[in-house]
Amino acid sequence: MIAAVAHELRRIALPAALAMAAFSTGAAASANLIEAGAAQNQFYIEPSYDGTSIVLFGAVDRDRLKSEPFDVAVTLRGPVQPVIVWKKDRRAGLWVNSQRLIFDGVPNYFSVLSTRPLGEIAAVEERDRFELGIDVLSLPIRDEQKNPPSKLTRSEFEAALIRQKKAAGLFVEEARAIDFFGVSLFRTKTFLPAAAGPGLYVAHFYVLQGGKVVGDATARIRLRKIGIEARVSSAASEHPWLYGVIAVVLAAAVGGATSFLTGRRT
Repeated sequence: MIAAVAHELRRIALPAALAMAAFSTGAAASANLIEAGAAQNQFYIEPSYDGTSIVLFGAVDRDRLKSEPFDVAVTLRGPVQPVIVWKKDRRAGLWVNSQRLIFDGVPNYFSVLSTRPLGEIAAVEERDRFELGIDVLSLPIRDEQKNPPSKLTRSEFEAALIRQKKAAGLFVEEARAIDFFGVSLFRTKTFLPAAAGPGLYVAHFYVLQGGKVVGDATARIRLRKIGIEARVSSAASEHPWLYGVIAVVLAAAVGGATSFLTGRRT
């Protein structure tokens, strides 16, 4: 058993030592109290891509914590983009979109991994400062929509947005999801679904003691498209009119071919 644990520690410590030079440590209450990062900082989207697991790990300087109990929480977010949330009303027997609220700067993916339930680690005021939890995630709205109709409260739209993200596996919260190996090393893993999309993802690592954040670190992960996926995406953004024409032509060609083959069978 001891030999197996020692082997696991060596397996984790080696990539940790190689990757530490790439870590960007954030402004921490206690500098260098924690050093952490991702096992892999670049991921690629190919035609067969259906998501990937992100492994995050690090080390905490227990001596500087005076051997007192502490917790670790990790957030992973990105890429940020606007999101429109609609409210449906029943009109003439049909459900139709009636009102909307546009959120700015919403992470397409957001996960929180922790050693214990977040409510046991810190009070909501401290969690709010660092956005430790889906319930305290900042969801800003467009300036021109600061005052939506009185019958539509902002909380309704926020609840709908969070519900949709959770259902798609894009907003995730997991307690007791961080494993410690030995005295200082820890490791956690989260799944990034294909719907999360390409872009920059930022991981924040926090050490909490006595209900307060006492140290933090940051790592960046980039997800890129390659091959045909990258070329199609580039064409759509650089030449949208040409991309639209080609899409229409291809759709017409496929439709014509399907009709021809169906007609021949009949």
